[in-house]
Amino acid sequence: MNTHGPATSRLHPTRVGLEPLPLTDWLRPRTGDEALLVERVRLIAAHARDVVIALPEAQSAVAELAALLRSHGMRIEEAREAVLTLTAIGRAVAEDLCILTPTVDVPYRLTAGVLCFPNRWRLADKIGGSVLAAHGPVPEYAGHMSDGVDHFLSRLKLERAYRRRNWGLTNSPDLFLPVPTPALDPEAAGPVYLREEEQSFLKLPETGAIIFAIRTTVTPWAETPADLRAEILATTDGLSPEWLAYKSIFRGR
Repeated sequence: MNTHGPATSRLHPTRVGLEPLPLTDWLRPRTGDEALLVERVRLIAAHARDVVIALPEAQSAVAELAALLRSHGMRIEEAREAVLTLTAIGRAVAEDLCILTPTVDVPYRLTAGVLCFPNRWRLADKIGGSVLAAHGPVPEYAGHMSDGVDHFLSRLKLERAYRRRNWGLTNSPDLFLPVPTPALDPEAAGPVYLREEEQSFLKLPETGAIIFAIRTTVTPWAETPADLRAEILATTDGLSPEWLAYKSIFRGR
């Protein structure tokens, strides 16, 4: 699914870069999760209607996800309403979770999610839309990138998970970033942070819904390994103006 051939940097945003993820590692707790969970609880309390949304058609998928997490030993409170179940899930796991359910008119729609750490987008703006609609602002997505993603999702096998990585630069260390941030030059003076996402995909066996999970980390640019900084700078030098604008990056040289 690399749309630009082998010469493209592994960090180029058009490179999907999927790799298998062992099921034992899916949503596995990690060092530092305690602080993330505290922040998630705070955000859910302060922004409940913004970060937790469930449409009626997601009810069965949310219940199946909750049952799966309970089978993994997580304490997820039972609730009749999907949004309350998702709220409990959002307080229990460090990852954000979006639920894509199959429909007759498009392969999948975003019908539910708990999104405490958005990266310049709002769950309410995307809920109910197709995968293509959710990626509307992404340069070059419509076309064979979209076709490739739809093909991957439709052929995703049960009990197999995959992951990919995404990155961006921001002037804020905040995990909750629902609105665009000012464009920045990573080599100019001022605060710069590397925002990374580990994204994973898992298809539920009963409903066929796909769980799209996002684990977010933010690292000060100065603390980012030098080789990774160099690779990111080289990648940004090769990005089109559209991609630079989308990622809110300015290259002054």
